[in-house]
Amino acid sequence: MEDCSLEASYLASPDFMILACHVLAGVQFPVFIFGTYGIIFKTPPHMANVKWLLLNTHFWSSLSDSIICSVALPYLFIPTLAGFNLGVMNNPGLAIYCIVTTTTCSGVSILAIYENRYYMLFGRKTWWRHFRKPYFTMVYLLAPCMFLPPLFNVPEQESARNWVLRSIPCLPNYTFENRKLYVLALDFMLPVGCVMVELIILVPPFVTFLSLTFWNIWMSDAWTASKQTVCLQKAFTKGVTVQTVYEFFILFVPVCTIIFMLVFWQHNQIINNFALLIISLNGVGSTIIMLFAHRPYRDFTISVLCCCFPKKRQKRESIRDNFIWKSQMSMI
Repeated sequence: MEDCSLEASYLASPDFMILACHVLAGVQFPVFIFGTYGIIFKTPPHMANVKWLLLNTHFWSSLSDSIICSVALPYLFIPTLAGFNLGVMNNPGLAIYCIVTTTTCSGVSILAIYENRYYMLFGRKTWWRHFRKPYFTMVYLLAPCMFLPPLFNVPEQESARNWVLRSIPCLPNYTFENRKLYVLALDFMLPVGCVMVELIILVPPFVTFLSLTFWNIWMSDAWTASKQTVCLQKAFTKGVTVQTVYEFFILFVPVCTIIFMLVFWQHNQIINNFALLIISLNGVGSTIIMLFAHRPYRDFTISVLCCCFPKKRQKRESIRDNFIWKSQMSMI
């Protein structure tokens, strides 16, 4: 790497990553608890059949964020597949495995929501009813196995560390107590190949169920449901889709950036740090969107916020009462 230069910026340092992850963890934890409470206790009867699916998605996305910001806290040296593990878990290989596996399970949980919508509304009498349970059993069994091959092909660490330092000569000589530079692989083909297999297994059925659900709810005339049911299903599907789009882009942008750096063999520690921090916003952002995209959770959240800020609530009620009074006077 000829254009490699030492980065003295605080944003490129491990101290920045530790501080940023701890701040994010402090923000994420209460949001995750609040979201869990809302799903368990504030889900209305008409959303009962998706209650545990929402909780499942919330659990995996929250766990993924918590692992990145607290348990693992990886400090990566892209374009090499190497870095330090600065979290409470002093096992880099296991930390990487947990991050990838929880992210995969989060994707499976989103797929399960769209499959459930399709099956409950339109697929009960189709051939799919015979295959759905075996399919999801297979997917959930495969999820923890997808990233095992790289962990069983880890190179000899001492020589691998020397290779990393030669590949990126501008790396500072970091020393952490009881922590050594961990190298997952010298060639990124196997780890990237495992991720590609995960995408091949998850993306086509996800697109299929998403398309079928949207088509049958918005475009098809064969669905003879009541107007209220149609409105409820449209509102729920829109809310879940907003969550899904957010999670897609919050992962897509940094992952594409990392792939670009791998392919063109570029190193920028600031970009490495922020790419990982953006990925760690997956769960907390999805939770906040869920709380405001679905009306039952939105009403509950607003009621709690109004209790926390009573002055703003009184001002809002005063404006509302004044508006009602003026409307009544104009009618006299």
